[in-house]
Parts: sequence; C-alpha cells; structure tokens
Amino acid sequence: MNRPSHRLAAALVVALPLLFAGCRRADDGTIRLNGRIEAPTVDLAPKVAGRVVEVKVREGDRVSQGDLLVLLDLGETSFSVERDRDALGSAEARLEDLKAGSRSQEVASAEADLADKRAVLDLARREVSRQEALMAKKVGIPRDLDRARTELARAQAMQKSSEQRLALAREGSRRFQTEQARSDVKRAQTVVKQSETVAREAEIRAPADGVVLHRMAEPGLLLGAGQPALTMAFAGRLYVRAFIPETKLGRVKQGMPAQVSVDAFPGRLFPAHVTEISPDAEFTPKPVETREERVNLVYAAKIDLDAGWAEPLVPGQPAEVTITGTASDAVPESTKPRAVPSASLR
Repeated sequence: MNRPSHRLAAALVVALPLLFAGCRRADDGTIRLNGRIEAPTVDLAPKVAGRVVEVKVREGDRVSQGDLLVLLDLGETSFSVERDRDALGSAEARLEDLKAGSRSQEVASAEADLADKRAVLDLARREVSRQEALMAKKVGIPRDLDRARTELARAQAMQKSSEQRLALAREGSRRFQTEQARSDVKRAQTVVKQSETVAREAEIRAPADGVVLHRMAEPGLLLGAGQPALTMAFAGRLYVRAFIPETKLGRVKQGMPAQVSVDAFPGRLFPAHVTEISPDAEFTPKPVETREERVNLVYAAKIDLDAGWAEPLVPGQPAEVTITGTASDAVPESTKPRAVPSASLR
C-alpha cells in the first residue's frame, strides 16, 4: 500500500528541480521588445518653384553626397544669372576707368576748349570797350552796350567752366566718384551671388550618403517652393524604434548590448546596442503588435544596429529586440549617448 506514496515522492524529487530550473530560466533577465526598423530621414525640396525636368533616381537607390537627384526648370529665373553678370562687368569696367584717371585725349580736348573760350572772352571784352567808346562820344546805342556786356559775362562764365573741366581732366576723377563706382561693383557682385544661388536651386542634390525611400516627383510636375520631391534616409544610421515597459525601465541603460531579429532572416541575430531612451512616459502606440503592451505606459527607445546599413535590413521591417545583459554591461558614461527629448524619438 505504500508503493503509490513512494512513486509520488520519487516523481516530486525529479519534477521539483526541473520546476525551479524553469522558473530561473523564465526570470533570467532577458528583455524582449517589439518595434520597427527606422533610419533618420529628410525630405528634399526646392527653395523656389520649378517644373521637374528629370528625376535621376528610383526608390531604393543608394546615393552619395553631392549626387544630382532632381533637375528643375526655373523659367525666367535661369536667365537672370547672365544678365546680372553683364551688369557686374559694366560696373567693374567703369571703376577701372575711374581708377586709371582721364585719358590724354580728354586732356587735349579740354585744353582746346579752354583756348576757344578765352578767344571768345577776348572778343567780348573788345566789343564792350568799343561800345563804351561810342557811348562816350554820344554816338552809341545803350542797347548795344547792354548786349555787349551780357556777352562778356557769358564768355567769362564759359571760360571758368572750361578751366574747371581741364583741371578735372588733369587730376583725374574725384574720390567720391571712385567710391561710388566701387559701391556699385559690390552691389552688382551681391546681385550675381543671389542669382547664382537661386539658379542652383534648379538642382536637388543628395546632402549626404543615403538611400532613396520615397519618390514623389515625376517629370512635368510643377513643384512649389518647399514641396518635397524625394525622401532620403541617411546611410550612417539604422535603428529599431521600440518601447520599454515601465516595469522594465530600470533594467535598461544606454549603451547596453542587444540583438535584433526579423522574420525575413529566421534564426539570424544582428548585434546592436541601446542608444536613446526617452525620459517621458507615454501609452504604447497602436503599431505595437500585442494588445497587452498597447495598454501599458512605456518609454520610447532607439536600439542602433552596430553594422548600420551594411546589414540586409531596410526601414519599415518589424523587428524584435533582445536585451540579455545587465546595467553593468552598458558602455562607460564617457562614451554613452546622451538622453534625448521624447519628441526626437517619435
């Protein structure tokens, strides 16, 4: 009759160690998070309106910094560069002429003009003397004397003007004229730079190495200023955006190692590490897969893939993050990424 009791005791002896072992394995410190693979992105848009002439890339294409991605026709704006360059050339030529001073031909012309005005003045003086002599003999006409004196005054003024012109030709242009011309050149240079800057907006180029995610523009489309033509992901970083439950927040630190797995590569683990943890709690966004997680308070986090874009992963893939280390496994404080506001993690 004691045999059943012995059998039960033996079963307990075998089962209890397995049960305790199972409990320890269930609480081995492993943290599993669900999320999606993402990358820093930027929308590429022109600063001025233009019609799309050519789009040189497709979605998924890898590009290098400086590559031409989209070519636009800016209409009349494209012709303003040549017009403004011509105006700059004219301003520079005028400045050079003023700096060089008057030419010898101009001096000779001013000297000849002065000689002519002196002869006219001499003739006017003699006419006044003659009319005054006639009036003294009481045979002259007052009107003729007045006319002669008027001509004398006019001749004197013309001679003075010619003398000033000759002096200006001999000493070169005045300083204020040169300064004005120099200001005109600087103003024209500024206008040319502005025109060239606007003309460069006809080309949308890659700001860095990356991958084209979305193509929103096609040839013939009229793009407005600031209207995105492409969305590009930077090639320098690839990460999983996941959410840490409030109950596990104290066990996850920046710099801790992690592993990422995706359904597209079953059984393959991609090394990663925790880089950013939001300081603000929030309700788990709906894209998180399980209902239990969606009703909890969580903290957004980013887990960077160590190999970045060298891994065969793309933004948008669902991923599972496994963190098996402890806080002591985190990177030292001097090399850890800093915490960032939650707004940058959304």
